[in-house]
Amino acid sequence: MIKVLKNSVYILLLAVVVAACGAPSVPSSFDKTAKSVTIYPDYKDVTVPCNIAPLVYAIQEQGDEFVTRFSAQGTSVVVGGKDVVPQIEEWRTLLQSANGANINVETFVRKGKRWSACKTFEIAVSPDSIDTYISYRLIPPSYVAYEQLTINQRNLTNFDEQVIYNNMLAATESEGSCINCHAYKNYRTDNMQFHIRQGNGGTLFIHNGEPVKLNMATDSTLSPGVYPAFNPVYDVVAYSVNKTGQIFHTVKTNKVEVQDVASDVIVYNPVANTVANVANGPNDLEVFPWWSPDGRTLYYGSAHFEVIDTANTVMKEEIIRHQEIKYDILRRSWNPDTFEFGEVDTVFAATKLGKSATFPRISPDGRFLLFALGEYGCFHVWHHDADLYLQELATGEYWPLGEANSEYAESYHSWSSNARWILFSSRRDDTNYTRLYIAHVDAGGKASKAFVLPQQSPDYYPLFDRSYNVPEFMVEPVRFTPQEFAEIIKGEAKKVQYSPTGK
Repeated sequence: MIKVLKNSVYILLLAVVVAACGAPSVPSSFDKTAKSVTIYPDYKDVTVPCNIAPLVYAIQEQGDEFVTRFSAQGTSVVVGGKDVVPQIEEWRTLLQSANGANINVETFVRKGKRWSACKTFEIAVSPDSIDTYISYRLIPPSYVAYEQLTINQRNLTNFDEQVIYNNMLAATESEGSCINCHAYKNYRTDNMQFHIRQGNGGTLFIHNGEPVKLNMATDSTLSPGVYPAFNPVYDVVAYSVNKTGQIFHTVKTNKVEVQDVASDVIVYNPVANTVANVANGPNDLEVFPWWSPDGRTLYYGSAHFEVIDTANTVMKEEIIRHQEIKYDILRRSWNPDTFEFGEVDTVFAATKLGKSATFPRISPDGRFLLFALGEYGCFHVWHHDADLYLQELATGEYWPLGEANSEYAESYHSWSSNARWILFSSRRDDTNYTRLYIAHVDAGGKASKAFVLPQQSPDYYPLFDRSYNVPEFMVEPVRFTPQEFAEIIKGEAKKVQYSPTGK
């Protein structure tokens, strides 16, 4: 009886506390103002998917009390406090009500005894859903602590995040490593890969659900595979093979320049376990391959560069003339029966504009080419001038992605499986850390204002000391554990053979 009494008293006291606090409510009287509320992250007037996680933000206004009301089609959600954190179930109900319409957001601020209402803003809810999962690399923005990185996956409909692989699991004190370049076939994880550099080096490759560690180095190719692209229809993977170096500037806005001393394009046949060269011109730098949705055309970036002063090495000449290295986007047809590639066709001649185009990505519906355009080079993630562009393949017309871009670097972009959303990295927050942004692209190729990947707390990004890298959409999670991957990575690698035909 005593135990029951104690519990009853506790429940009664809890009920009194809850009743005293009360649920937040919109003030009965207030002054209307034309002032726009300042919030962080900035989710004002964005377009979001109908299945996105709650948009959590902080009100950056002075006041003693704050109330926010979200309303759409007869549904309303009221949230109290300077940190606006909608409950996930209420948020989902709100999205359902606003599907294809807008959520109206009203902000009420009390100063002393007077309430005022800021200018209402809207959040458009698109009926176009977004793929449930994304993956990305998290890395310290330093070349000193680069080993402390992971590849993670995140559920976009909530805030669940898991580590796909932790770089330190197979590292030792004497032999470190680096993981990068995760990729998937058709957004699914039964055919995927990522690289391990330095210690325990190789490529972790999953083919039809079966994992293996590959050694992709051959005497006939420049290097092991680097930047991958799974063919969406046929059993081949394109890679660029690269010998890469870095330049660290001390006085320029762009602090780091990552450039290739040499780079080619190859294809890997996982059935035959062979690789073949595709594009390897002696004075051409080929990089970032990507396939068309029908699997019969290969796109890639290419720059022509010749050494002028023969007393210089290629690297020294490239350092001196790095702003002259500019890339066009090329394509070649491919016959899956013979494994033969057709003649080179220039898709986007950026060099004629005095620019450099890189990282070609074809929309899954085959209509648009999405790429990053900057002043020079291929590694635009460090270039403040880099913006995202679309080209309509049928007409050749191209344009910048308007509200999705910023005055800082945009790069490393990917398409959702329904070709209605793009995911990309941007340095617009503080110029030092890359964050992930999402933007809607309509049927005409017009992009909406981009919004940062939602997190559970508005303080998440200011306190998070990692950069996001290589964002990719997925329709399902990776099912192998980090520990299972580590055991494979610690083992011997299967040697890949060179074949001139690729068969």
